Amino acid sequence: MGPTLLIAHLAPSQAAEQSALLSVGLAVLGSSVLAGVLGTLLGNARANAALRRDRYAQAVRCLVAWAEYPYRIRRRTDDEPGTLAALANHGHTLQEQLAESKAWVAAESQAVSNVFDSCLTELSSRVSPACIAAWRAPPVTTAAAMVLGDARTQDVDQIVARMQVAVIYRFGLRRIMWRWWTVRRLRRRGCLPSSQNSRTNPAWPGTSGAGPTSGDTGSAAL
Repeated sequence: MGPTLLIAHLAPSQAAEQSALLSVGLAVLGSSVLAGVLGTLLGNARANAALRRDRYAQAVRCLVAWAEYPYRIRRRTDDEPGTLAALANHGHTLQEQLAESKAWVAAESQAVSNVFDSCLTELSSRVSPACIAAWRAPPVTTAAAMVLGDARTQDVDQIVARMQVAVIYRFGLRRIMWRWWTVRRLRRRGCLPSSQNSRTNPAWPGTSGAGPTSGDTGSAAL
């Protein structure tokens, strides 16, 4: 067999080998790119979930802080201008934070936004008259007067708990549920009470338990 025939015999084999190597190289490159893309997507998903978790936690904290605001007023130790101004500014800050959380939740989930709005409305109907009564009460001058008892009542805790339950529907597999199904589940779990349910105010310190008059809002107590 001459040199020419030998080269001709080896050429197809070399071409096949090169083709196989090229296929393997492309497969490795493709898997690396795919792995990189998947890693980036998973990393972004985790970051978004962490951000979402922090923002919902902030929204719940705002509700709790709003419910606790009357007790800050009631436990003031004097009526000096500086003390009153600090308490009033704290109330305004809470309202700004609530408005920010309300807007963010509305943009993130309409279903959970309905729950947040419902909780905020019910809390505000209690906070407003409680703040008015707290402002009218004299400053606390003894340690014993700092003890207000279980004034917050279980009712307020249940209102905040409704939002906490609703938040779980924005994580994991529940997040991909259709909105109407999520709303249905939230109603079934009591997070979205029907409009027929009566709403009465708990016995906050110094209040009669009556609901706010027309036009009463949280800002009216400031």
